[in-house]
Parts: sequence; C-alpha cells; structure tokens
Amino acid sequence: VIAPRFDLPSVYRDSSAATPLIFVLSPGADPGSDLYKFAVEMRFGKKLASISLGRGQGERAETMINEAMERGTWVLLENCHLATSWLPELERIVATWDPVKLHRDFRLWLTSMPSAAFPVLVLQESIKITQEPPRGLRSNLLRSYLSMEESYLEQAKSPAVFRKLLFSLCFFHGIVQERRKFGALGWNIAYEFTMGDLEICMRQLAMFLDQYETVPYDVLVFLAGQVNYGGRVTDDWDRRTLMTILGDYYRPAVLTPGHCFLAGEPVYV
Repeated sequence: VIAPRFDLPSVYRDSSAATPLIFVLSPGADPGSDLYKFAVEMRFGKKLASISLGRGQGERAETMINEAMERGTWVLLENCHLATSWLPELERIVATWDPVKLHRDFRLWLTSMPSAAFPVLVLQESIKITQEPPRGLRSNLLRSYLSMEESYLEQAKSPAVFRKLLFSLCFFHGIVQERRKFGALGWNIAYEFTMGDLEICMRQLAMFLDQYETVPYDVLVFLAGQVNYGGRVTDDWDRRTLMTILGDYYRPAVLTPGHCFLAGEPVYV
C-alpha cells in the first residue's frame, strides 16, 4: 500500500484565518520542507516565519502570532510537544482571537508529535494533517522523486551524471530508512533520517558537479556520510555501517550503463 502525499493546496483551500493547521508528526516525517515549497508557490516565501518551540520560546512565538494576525502572514510553530508548559497559552490565543479582526491571509501552522498535553480546543478548531513515512523501497523512491520538479533533473552541467548519482542517493536514502524496520539488526539505535537529510545532499551534489570537472566522490561521501546523515549517528558501528552502505552508491561504477544495485537480475520492485 502506497500512502498518498498530503495535498497542501487542497488543505489550504479548506482552511481560514481562524483555523489552525496541525501537522501530526510521525518518525521520519518532515513536513516543514513541503510547507516551505508551498509557501513559495503561494508567494508567501518571505511571509512565513517559523520557530522551533522549546524552553523560553513561548513569548517569542506569541509575538510572532500577534504580528502575523495583523499583517496577514504565516507562522509555523514547530515541535509543539516540546513546549507543554506554553500550550495553555496557545489555547488561550486560539480561544480568544476574533475571526472578524484576523487578516484573511493569516495562517497558523503547527507541528507536533501526538501528546496528551496538546490542548483539546486547538485540536477541535484545527485541520489535522498527517503523513505516514514511506513503507518499502519503492514508496521511498517515489516520495523522493515526487518532491522534485522535472526541470530540476536537467539543471546540472552534466544532466546524465547528475540523474544517475541522484538516483543512487535516493536509493541510499530508502535503504537507510528501511533498515529501521529490522530493529537492532538494522541499526543499533533507531535514527530518524528525514527528507531534509536527502535534500541537503541533493543540493550539494548539484553544486559540486557544477564546480568540478570530475565527480568529487570523496567529498560527496564525506559530506553525506559524516555530516548530513552521519550527524545523526551516535554509535560507532552504525557509522561504519552507514559509510559502508554509502560506498556502494556514491562510486564511479554507478555511472556504468546497466549498473544494478541489487545482486542477481536487474529488477527493482
């Protein structure tokens, strides 16, 4: 079963200034990047203010909401489950705002893991959005490619090389995600690799292919394995595993016509 992507344009059309929009987080999900892309499409790229909630951020978040209600901009409050002491104040804001006085373009976006401390009133007044992490390698690859524009695949100086290495990178992303389902056999610690990790690697891949005459494999492997993905890895054996897997996907052989990542027949399912 392939879970459908959430349709932000449809959700936005069904919302109003007085309707908070809540992304219910699940492990591996990263709705922030999708929201930023949608904001750019709606010409709100410079009108979207975000803050990751935590200790001492409540007052700043309230100020951002009040300013956005007057100016007609968007506010994204991330990780609301980490600010349980401030959530009653969020409930007060939502309960007391006057829909008539709200700017029609104002939107309040929230992200939160399921939490018993989340205000019931905010849940009742909001539109809930959830995205299940992809299940299976095929779903992972589909999700990765559906997040790209077709023109993106042709923008590099060497499009053919870029497309092959991009596929390798997406395949690697799917592999490290899928290993989590095997528990300690996959990773000693369950890491929440996200689309954000993949996207920064994609940007670096495009940038280095344009800057170098030959593919800088050592640089790409180091940045992806030690910094972007590796930055989440705390176990030494997991790091060795990650670098070993990455070495199968960022190497000259993947540019060979007919190269297959799977042993046996070149069939992808």
